[in-house]
Amino acid sequence: MTLLTTRTVVYLQVIESPQRMKLAAAPGQRLPVFCTATGKGFLAFLSKETVEQILKSGLPKYTEYTKTKRSAIFDELEVIRERGFAISQQEYEEGVNAVAAPILDGKEYPVAAMAIVGPAFRLPQERLVELGKAVRVTADAIARDLGLAFRIA
Repeated sequence: MTLLTTRTVVYLQVIESPQRMKLAAAPGQRLPVFCTATGKGFLAFLSKETVEQILKSGLPKYTEYTKTKRSAIFDELEVIRERGFAISQQEYEEGVNAVAAPILDGKEYPVAAMAIVGPAFRLPQERLVELGKAVRVTADAIARDLGLAFRIA
């Protein structure tokens, strides 16, 4: 489970994979909002003005895949809103891919997010899309169980 601060996402709970090679944020760890799947999942459901304010603080290039152009980020946020989940492919850390879906409140505002993170070789694009659909369904079920708004796929 993840929460949004002004420029970062904060990881609250992490469940590690049973795989021998593991990738996971530590509880309490903060990562950039604009180049992580969890962060982009939050940004996609914020107002354009709020996102502009967040992006004003800078867009450092963490890897060769990090998007640093506002127009590219806004284009991606539109896709995320439409499909209900975000993907990050080696944007924050080389060799690491992730997929995440926001948990939305009654006003379609992101209050938390859930993600699956792993090595790029284990989570290629096709697998990320497949998992993204499952993560979205789970995030929507959590919202419903908490009495929050949820999307109907």
